[in-house]
Amino acid sequence: MNLFELRSDGDRYQNLVFESENDWATVRRFDGRSLSTSWTAPIVEIFRDDKHNRNLPPSDFPALVPGVPVFSLRALNVLKDVLEKNGETLQLSCSEGEYYAFNVTTFIDALDESNSEIERFESSGRIMRVLRYAFFGNRLGGATIFKIPQFPRSEVYVTDQFCKMVMDNGLVGFKFVKIWDG
Repeated sequence: MNLFELRSDGDRYQNLVFESENDWATVRRFDGRSLSTSWTAPIVEIFRDDKHNRNLPPSDFPALVPGVPVFSLRALNVLKDVLEKNGETLQLSCSEGEYYAFNVTTFIDALDESNSEIERFESSGRIMRVLRYAFFGNRLGGATIFKIPQFPRSEVYVTDQFCKMVMDNGLVGFKFVKIWDG
């Protein structure tokens, strides 16, 4: 099993932005706890890069903010079974398409810290970033999309199975950065 960091290909496909600066506070809430009962859909819009005169094609996985995956309705329909088992989809308000933020609620404590190359904050000893990942493969089981407890608000990880579903269904805008070969 290979593991990948899930990212958006924001250089080749459209991105989203919040209409209001106040909605940035919304992303701090994506820490694995359920948000569905208190969710109010923030308004988002397609980012227009007039400075560079780029008109990028639509994305099934547009970038909004790191750690908060966003799926088009098309991607949601394709990945629905996997997503429902690992989190909750939360509708965004967008006049230019139907998009859903995904709150990953599956956490797997599988990072092998002693065999990973890690930079830590000097003051607290907490992990700042991982330069080279190592995982306990036996803890990953049938994982498809998940987070690790060390990064509850940031990185989202996926397995080969997730990547295959995306590619087999022609979804665009995804970027898979391989971080571990198990």
